[in-house]
Amino acid sequence: MERPYDDFQYINSLVKEFTGQRKVRSALRVIHANDITGWEVWFQVEFATFLAEHEDQPEWVREVRFEFDYRREKYNWYLKPDFLIRKKGAAVSKYIALEIKQHRQLGSCISNMIADLAKVRKIRKSEVDLRSYWALGIFQADEQDNIENTIKTKLFEHGLPVFPGLMIYDKIGNTGFRYALLPGLEYQ
Repeated sequence: MERPYDDFQYINSLVKEFTGQRKVRSALRVIHANDITGWEVWFQVEFATFLAEHEDQPEWVREVRFEFDYRREKYNWYLKPDFLIRKKGAAVSKYIALEIKQHRQLGSCISNMIADLAKVRKIRKSEVDLRSYWALGIFQADEQDNIENTIKTKLFEHGLPVFPGLMIYDKIGNTGFRYALLPGLEYQ
Protein backbone atom coordinates (compact mmCIF):
# COMPACT_ATOMS: atom_id res chain seq x y z
CA MET A 1 0.00 0.00 0.00
CA GLU A 2 1.19 3.49 -0.71
CA ARG A 3 1.14 5.93 2.17
CA PRO A 4 -1.12 3.77 4.34
CA TYR A 5 -0.93 6.04 7.38
CA ASP A 6 -2.06 9.11 5.40
CA ASP A 7 -4.94 7.12 3.93
CA PHE A 8 -5.83 5.76 7.37
CA GLN A 9 -5.94 9.27 8.82
CA TYR A 10 -8.03 10.53 5.90
CA ILE A 11 -10.59 7.71 5.92
CA ASN A 12 -10.83 7.75 9.71
CA SER A 13 -11.43 11.51 9.70
CA LEU A 14 -14.26 11.06 7.17
CA VAL A 15 -15.79 8.26 9.27
CA LYS A 16 -15.56 10.28 12.49
CA GLU A 17 -17.10 13.34 10.86
CA PHE A 18 -19.86 11.27 9.24
CA THR A 19 -20.77 9.30 12.38
CA GLY A 20 -20.63 12.52 14.39
CA GLN A 21 -23.56 14.00 12.47
CA ARG A 22 -26.73 14.42 14.51
CA LYS A 23 -28.98 12.80 11.86
CA VAL A 24 -26.74 9.71 11.58
CA ARG A 25 -26.55 9.25 15.35
CA SER A 26 -30.30 9.76 15.68
CA ALA A 27 -30.96 7.10 13.04
CA LEU A 28 -28.52 4.68 14.69
CA ARG A 29 -30.29 5.15 18.03
CA VAL A 30 -33.61 4.26 16.36
CA ILE A 31 -32.00 1.24 14.69
CA HIS A 32 -30.58 0.08 18.03
CA ALA A 33 -33.74 0.72 20.06
CA ASN A 34 -35.95 -1.12 17.58
CA ASP A 35 -33.51 -3.92 16.80
CA ILE A 36 -33.60 -3.11 13.07
CA THR A 37 -31.42 -5.25 10.79
CA GLY A 38 -30.33 -4.93 7.16
CA TRP A 39 -29.53 -1.22 7.24
CA GLU A 40 -26.13 -1.41 5.51
CA VAL A 41 -27.42 0.05 2.24
CA TRP A 42 -29.03 2.98 4.10
CA PHE A 43 -25.64 3.65 5.74
CA GLN A 44 -23.90 3.55 2.33
CA VAL A 45 -26.41 5.96 0.77
CA GLU A 46 -26.01 8.37 3.69
CA PHE A 47 -22.22 8.10 3.40
CA ALA A 48 -22.42 8.77 -0.35
CA THR A 49 -24.53 11.88 0.34
CA PHE A 50 -22.00 12.97 2.96
CA LEU A 51 -19.13 12.60 0.45
CA ALA A 52 -21.06 14.42 -2.28
CA GLU A 53 -21.70 17.38 0.01
CA HIS A 54 -18.34 17.37 1.81
CA GLU A 55 -16.47 20.68 1.83
CA ASP A 56 -13.22 19.00 0.70
CA GLN A 57 -15.00 17.65 -2.40
CA PRO A 58 -13.45 14.18 -2.56
CA GLU A 59 -14.01 12.35 -5.81
CA TRP A 60 -15.84 9.06 -5.25
CA VAL A 61 -17.49 6.25 -7.17
CA ARG A 62 -19.46 3.21 -6.07
CA GLU A 63 -18.88 -0.49 -6.66
CA VAL A 64 -16.22 -0.50 -9.37
CA ARG A 65 -15.35 -4.06 -10.40
CA PHE A 66 -11.90 -5.54 -9.93
CA GLU A 67 -11.44 -8.93 -11.57
CA PHE A 68 -9.92 -11.74 -9.59
CA ASP A 69 -6.84 -13.62 -10.70
CA TYR A 70 -8.50 -16.90 -11.62
CA ARG A 71 -5.45 -18.85 -10.44
CA ARG A 72 -6.17 -17.57 -6.89
CA GLU A 73 -9.98 -17.54 -6.92
CA LYS A 74 -11.95 -20.34 -8.57
CA TYR A 75 -15.54 -19.52 -7.58
CA ASN A 76 -16.02 -15.75 -7.85
CA TRP A 77 -15.28 -13.44 -10.75
CA TYR A 78 -14.69 -10.05 -9.17
CA LEU A 79 -14.63 -7.84 -6.10
CA LYS A 80 -16.63 -4.60 -5.91
CA PRO A 81 -15.63 -2.30 -3.04
CA ASP A 82 -18.50 -0.14 -1.81
CA PHE A 83 -16.55 3.07 -2.44
CA LEU A 84 -13.48 4.27 -4.28
CA ILE A 85 -12.46 7.64 -2.84
CA ARG A 86 -9.84 10.07 -4.10
CA LYS A 87 -8.81 12.89 -1.86
CA LYS A 88 -8.74 16.21 -3.68
CA GLY A 89 -5.19 16.85 -4.88
CA ALA A 90 -4.18 13.17 -4.87
CA ALA A 91 -2.91 11.43 -8.01
CA VAL A 92 -5.75 11.28 -10.52
CA SER A 93 -5.75 7.52 -11.03
CA LYS A 94 -5.13 6.46 -7.41
CA TYR A 95 -8.12 5.70 -5.23
CA ILE A 96 -8.67 4.49 -1.69
CA ALA A 97 -11.12 1.57 -1.58
CA LEU A 98 -13.60 1.31 1.30
CA GLU A 99 -15.81 -1.67 2.08
CA ILE A 100 -18.60 -1.18 4.64
CA LYS A 101 -20.05 -3.95 6.77
CA GLN A 102 -22.66 -3.94 9.51
CA HIS A 103 -23.73 -6.68 11.85
CA ARG A 104 -25.35 -6.70 15.24
CA GLN A 105 -22.66 -8.98 16.66
CA LEU A 106 -19.07 -7.81 17.05
CA GLY A 107 -17.45 -11.13 16.07
CA SER A 108 -19.60 -11.62 12.97
CA CYS A 109 -19.01 -8.07 11.78
CA ILE A 110 -15.23 -8.36 12.19
CA SER A 111 -15.23 -11.77 10.44
CA ASN A 112 -17.18 -10.33 7.51
CA MET A 113 -14.78 -7.38 7.27
CA ILE A 114 -11.72 -9.63 7.32
CA ALA A 115 -13.21 -12.02 4.75
CA ASP A 116 -13.51 -9.07 2.36
CA LEU A 117 -9.99 -7.88 3.13
CA ALA A 118 -8.65 -11.37 2.41
CA LYS A 119 -10.18 -11.18 -1.08
CA VAL A 120 -7.99 -8.20 -1.96
CA ARG A 121 -4.92 -10.36 -2.53
CA LYS A 122 -6.88 -12.33 -5.14
CA ILE A 123 -7.35 -9.31 -7.41
CA ARG A 124 -5.63 -9.62 -10.76
CA LYS A 125 -2.41 -7.57 -10.57
CA SER A 126 -3.22 -5.67 -13.76
CA GLU A 127 -6.54 -4.60 -12.21
CA VAL A 128 -5.03 -2.99 -9.15
CA ASP A 129 -4.58 0.75 -9.15
CA LEU A 130 -5.48 1.45 -5.55
CA ARG A 131 -3.58 3.46 -2.97
CA SER A 132 -5.03 1.32 -0.19
CA TYR A 133 -8.01 -0.80 0.80
CA TRP A 134 -10.02 -0.43 4.04
CA ALA A 135 -12.93 -2.15 5.75
CA LEU A 136 -15.30 -0.22 7.99
CA GLY A 137 -17.53 -2.24 10.30
CA ILE A 138 -20.43 -1.00 12.42
CA PHE A 139 -21.60 -3.27 15.25
CA GLN A 140 -23.04 -3.35 18.75
CA ALA A 141 -20.60 -3.83 21.62
CA ASP A 142 -20.57 -3.23 25.34
CA GLU A 143 -17.84 -1.66 27.44
CA GLN A 144 -16.69 -5.10 28.60
CA ASP A 145 -16.24 -6.43 25.04
CA ASN A 146 -12.57 -6.69 24.10
CA ILE A 147 -12.77 -5.34 20.55
CA GLU A 148 -9.02 -5.27 19.96
CA ASN A 149 -8.63 -8.88 21.04
CA THR A 150 -11.55 -9.91 18.81
CA ILE A 151 -9.95 -8.17 15.82
CA LYS A 152 -6.54 -9.74 16.43
CA THR A 153 -8.06 -13.20 16.97
CA LYS A 154 -10.11 -12.99 13.76
CA LEU A 155 -7.08 -11.79 11.77
CA PHE A 156 -5.06 -14.71 13.15
CA GLU A 157 -7.86 -17.17 12.28
CA HIS A 158 -7.73 -15.93 8.67
CA GLY A 159 -3.93 -16.01 8.54
CA LEU A 160 -3.71 -12.24 8.14
CA PRO A 161 -1.28 -9.85 9.82
CA VAL A 162 -2.11 -7.09 12.28
CA PHE A 163 -1.02 -3.67 11.07
CA PRO A 164 -0.23 -1.73 14.28
CA GLY A 165 -1.19 1.93 14.09
CA LEU A 166 -3.44 1.34 11.09
CA MET A 167 -6.60 0.16 12.81
CA ILE A 168 -9.04 1.86 15.12
CA TYR A 169 -12.27 1.12 16.89
CA ASP A 170 -14.44 3.70 18.60
CA LYS A 171 -17.83 4.35 20.10
CA ILE A 172 -20.42 6.16 17.94
CA GLY A 173 -21.78 8.51 20.59
CA ASN A 174 -24.63 7.11 22.69
CA THR A 175 -26.11 5.10 19.83
CA GLY A 176 -25.28 1.62 21.14
CA PHE A 177 -22.95 1.14 18.14
CA ARG A 178 -19.22 1.18 17.61
CA TYR A 179 -17.11 1.12 14.49
CA ALA A 180 -13.83 -0.48 13.52
CA LEU A 181 -11.60 0.53 10.61
CA LEU A 182 -9.12 -2.08 9.37
CA PRO A 183 -6.52 -1.94 6.58
CA GLY A 184 -6.40 -4.30 3.63
CA LEU A 185 -3.35 -6.19 2.52
CA GLU A 186 -0.58 -5.14 0.24
CA TYR A 187 -1.04 -6.38 -3.30
CA GLN A 188 2.23 -8.29 -3.45
